[in-house]
Amino acid sequence: MQFSLLNQSPLLINHTVEESLQHTTKLAKMADELGYTRYFVSEHHNMEHVIGTSPEVLVTHLLNHTKNINIGAGGVMLSHHNPFHVAEQFQLISHLAPGRVDLGVGKAPGGTPLATEALQHELRDDIDSFNDRFLKLKSYIDGTHNNREHLKISLDTESSRPTMYLLGSSPTSAEFAAKNDVNFIFAHFIKNDPSLLKEVAKVYKETNPNGKVIVALSVLVAESEEEKLQLIKENELYVITFENGKSLRVVNKEQVNDFVKTSAEKFEVNKQEPHMIIGSAEEILRELEEISIEIGIDEFMFHLPTNDHTIREKTVEALAPIHTQNKEKAEI
Repeated sequence: MQFSLLNQSPLLINHTVEESLQHTTKLAKMADELGYTRYFVSEHHNMEHVIGTSPEVLVTHLLNHTKNINIGAGGVMLSHHNPFHVAEQFQLISHLAPGRVDLGVGKAPGGTPLATEALQHELRDDIDSFNDRFLKLKSYIDGTHNNREHLKISLDTESSRPTMYLLGSSPTSAEFAAKNDVNFIFAHFIKNDPSLLKEVAKVYKETNPNGKVIVALSVLVAESEEEKLQLIKENELYVITFENGKSLRVVNKEQVNDFVKTSAEKFEVNKQEPHMIIGSAEEILRELEEISIEIGIDEFMFHLPTNDHTIREKTVEALAPIHTQNKEKAEI
């Protein structure tokens, strides 16, 4: 099994914004040294406890502070961006660190309605669908767009390119990724539905047997029952579901009230129990191995849903591939 990390760059307890961002860098360096495969940073806007608004900036910074690990966006929220410009950005970043740049792309707004309105203020009304915009982005990076002889994202797109991933949480997204020969990252931590995970993996692999499916899930190492209960309480959340089917998770009633005040859209709010794999390192590894064997998943991406830096570091250290893989080899 391969292990990777997703860091949403939360504002940590008793940390300033600057200190929390330094911790994002610290975890990337730890992940690099401990044998993790890739390290993704996210895009969120106008969120109370999340700092990461610009993955392209963080990706470039983190590449400069690591040596071997792949660094990627997890992901760029394409509804806010011009596909050509995203392709230019990540092609340029790829030249700075050939073979180490991943470009994950997501459909969700990643923020509040006010933030979405501000980000999309100058976009035309007849904007293309997400799928069309994604395919445009892919064609620019692959160099397969219609006017490629005259419109280039770089003077050189042959020596190195970013590797693309589609982020999604449904069989429809998995099928779209598979049909277009794009790797898929399933956001299992959003719904944590085992039957949905099986269906997503089956749909993708039946269409694209050679493609890669990564499962992103919430994982925390906690030894005592008291610590487990505290982390579960910390991760109680609310799911806001809009009429168009899109959803957004928020962490407290105050954020729900902000949506009521600022959104012109109709939506439903449901309280949701946190979906996490929590326990000792041995318990977590055993559960991951069961999922891997049953469904055929060979890479897991860990989302660390706490703003306690000590627990985040403890989890990254305890589940480190440099430890777990050596243990597996010793048992063979």
